[in-house]
Amino acid sequence: MTAKNKMKNFFFITLIGLFTGNVKGQISFSQVESKIKKLKDKNELICSTPSMALKFPLKRDVKVSPQNNFVTLGNQTIQIMILKFEGYKKEKKGQNLNNQKQLLNTYFKYELEYFRNDLGVEIINPNTQWVVTKSNGWFIWYFKVGKIQIQANKQTEIQLFSTTVIGDKILVINAPILISGDFSKAAIIVNELMEALTIIKQ
Repeated sequence: MTAKNKMKNFFFITLIGLFTGNVKGQISFSQVESKIKKLKDKNELICSTPSMALKFPLKRDVKVSPQNNFVTLGNQTIQIMILKFEGYKKEKKGQNLNNQKQLLNTYFKYELEYFRNDLGVEIINPNTQWVVTKSNGWFIWYFKVGKIQIQANKQTEIQLFSTTVIGDKILVINAPILISGDFSKAAIIVNELMEALTIIKQ
């Protein structure tokens, strides 16, 4: 299988939506167009939008995929997305940690509904935890993937997400773990990204 076909499979099995929708008619999430590039001769990623730039200086080899928003660290595929949210305590701009927890928990519930209802994914044992690093507060959630309606050459066994609030945006790091994958390794890689996050421009 070619690298291009592998990435197509990862794209399909990742099962991430357009992140556009309303929760109970109050909160909406929409994907912000972003670009990811690797700095020349450095294992350093820059994720940028017209209004924000984030840097991830890393200690392991990293490759940027032709598939937008995807990178590979080791053998683990990672998706990095930036979302805009509307209609939720906008005056706070996500600076209060309690507000962040509540917002990210709402987003978590929204995504679970999307996986179940729109994609027909069986969600098994969803787990969540709140972690504070030197960069930010993070809401981590993951679940085991059961039966799915979309078939792929390689099936994702676990979906692992880490999310944080930056101003009026949500940064989403997703690690789809294949049946043959290593959850512990993927979790370490996601944690490295969390620890490495530096906000260049907001």
